[in-house]
Amino acid sequence: MDLRELLTVRIIARAGSIHGAARMMGGKQSAISRSLRLLEERLGVPLFRRTSGGTRLTQAGTAFLQEAELLLDGATALYERTRRWSHGDNGIISVGLQGSLPPGRVSEMLEPYPVMEAGISFAWRDATRQDLLLALRDGTIDLAVMTLPLPGAGVASVPLWSDRIVAVMSVGHPVAQSGTASWAELHDAIFLIGKDETGEELLALLTRKMRQAGFVPKTRQEAVRSLRVVALAANGSNIALLPDTWLGFLPPSIRERIAVVEVIDGDGFSHFAYGAAWQRETCPPAAQKVIRFLEQQAAAF
Repeated sequence: MDLRELLTVRIIARAGSIHGAARMMGGKQSAISRSLRLLEERLGVPLFRRTSGGTRLTQAGTAFLQEAELLLDGATALYERTRRWSHGDNGIISVGLQGSLPPGRVSEMLEPYPVMEAGISFAWRDATRQDLLLALRDGTIDLAVMTLPLPGAGVASVPLWSDRIVAVMSVGHPVAQSGTASWAELHDAIFLIGKDETGEELLALLTRKMRQAGFVPKTRQEAVRSLRVVALAANGSNIALLPDTWLGFLPPSIRERIAVVEVIDGDGFSHFAYGAAWQRETCPPAAQKVIRFLEQQAAAF
């Protein structure tokens, strides 16, 4: 079998007839019919039932097509992923996104790129920070956007943007109207922590900042994601932490019941830093061009 035979079976199945497949493939109906007949003879089983209304997959044909789809898609991905090693203007770039990134930020930054480089497209992968680092090292992805700084050698990075970390509480909270507060001023508060990667990173930041101020934070982990923790804070006397860009994703019914306080310390406002990361020795030219474009976009934002 060759890939064209697999493609023929897929197109016949999608078109619903050999005549329709010939029209879609720009070939002769007799040639496509003969190719299918020879393939079925070699397999020893019919892949389609011919009827007056067209063709329908047999059970064997359905099983065959499922595997054929994987091979065809894999071959296409192999072709496109290899092309990214040429001059950097062709191929599929695999981009990993850390779960704590604000939704839509990276895709918005990269939106103009396929217009400028028509031969480039993107494949996206959402994963934890640790899984993205592993994927970079084994070549599963070309670049990743995640929180900085990065551990270990071999992985290069460039900063793209930072988000302030704000404290969110009910409008009736004692410090709700202050606008800003230091970590020391919040040392008596109970902080609600979400059960996700964002929650883990916020807890690490909270612990570090409170210890620098001379306190041990009081925390309570909730079995919900960090964005949902805000609703719990709005309904009680506790505090949630959140990157400020996430506030825009809260529904109006929550936003009207919360106060947002900026948290400051001796270094200024607390924040998460985000950047692009790649494997220093194995990053293909096409991905390197994308990274440079991200730097330019970050400077313009």
